[in-house]
Amino acid sequence: MTKKAMLAEVLIFLVFIGGFFLANLIAPDRTFSEQENRTLQTLPEFTWERLFSRDKEFTTEFEDYTSDQFIFRDEWITLKAAAELSLGKMENNGVSYGREQTLIEGFDAPSRESMAANMSYVNALVSNNPDVNVFFALIPGKSEIWSDRLPELTPNDSEAELIEYCYGLSDAVNVDMLGALREHADEYIYYRTDHHWTSLGAYYGYAALCEAMDLEVPALESYSDRRTVSDSFYGTTWSSSGFAWVEPDSIEIFVNEPEGLQITSYPQGSPVEGRLYDESYLDVKDKYSMFMGGVCPLHQITTGNDGPSLLIIRDSYTDCLIPFLLEDYSEIHVLDLRYYRASLTDYISENNFDDVLVCYSMANFSTDTNIFLLGR
Repeated sequence: MTKKAMLAEVLIFLVFIGGFFLANLIAPDRTFSEQENRTLQTLPEFTWERLFSRDKEFTTEFEDYTSDQFIFRDEWITLKAAAELSLGKMENNGVSYGREQTLIEGFDAPSRESMAANMSYVNALVSNNPDVNVFFALIPGKSEIWSDRLPELTPNDSEAELIEYCYGLSDAVNVDMLGALREHADEYIYYRTDHHWTSLGAYYGYAALCEAMDLEVPALESYSDRRTVSDSFYGTTWSSSGFAWVEPDSIEIFVNEPEGLQITSYPQGSPVEGRLYDESYLDVKDKYSMFMGGVCPLHQITTGNDGPSLLIIRDSYTDCLIPFLLEDYSEIHVLDLRYYRASLTDYISENNFDDVLVCYSMANFSTDTNIFLLGR
């Protein structure tokens, strides 16, 4: 290679690096990534104290800032995912690229000891409330029901075995969500780009609840209001995967908001009027939050129907399950243990509930550090 050719290569390299450096200086900072569905690190405040702090506060935030604000970040993430696939690696950022463009995170089972501890809290809830019917439902994820879509050799522990283990320790009335969803595994019961079940999956979960609660199961065909409200949903699994070319999911609702329904929500401690469906979320990335308005510590629902009262202790899977339960109960309270620190037994007694439902996805039940609050 001649000196001129070498010099040309060096100049091209310097122009390339310099161009990206200048572009990163000029480009305005972004505060939120729609593709990753998360807040991005903005330029951290500099002080000498923060620079030399023991936990390296400034340097840690600055490293995150340079990574989050790198120009064409979303495009680089997609390029990395495509490169991984071209090399035969069917996984990126912990997400596997499965059959039928299904994005799946394999399940990593916790120890049996930790699950036994969680079950002791469920059983404490039962023993602390002897006059209440306590139902316990664990929802398997698509890594279990759609495990055949996973690429070969993908690490994936059995959720089914862990559910059976937990049910074997349970003093509550167990709900067979696993069997109900297995029976309909060939249907659209999970989102391909998100970890949640679809409204159809929630219906089959509701059918399992009805059998456990001795309620009549409405036929699927009886939901005449069933309709698609979005065909452009990209979920959280898609956001972290980098597989940006995957086709979007669709979102359905089966039950219209009935007349006489009253919802009081407590998003920040003070009561506000809640909604069964907040369709403003259909215009943003986080479309699943249209169900009940997304994360909220407490909802209190008066249905306008006759019947018993129900307390649901839950994770976000339950948000699209609630509409199916409205005909069966006069009152439904929906509580998230991540934001509730008072005595659960006192809350149950004060509101005189007839039934209590503890309903979690298996993945969340195995990792939520707030399950101990069931025993209070």
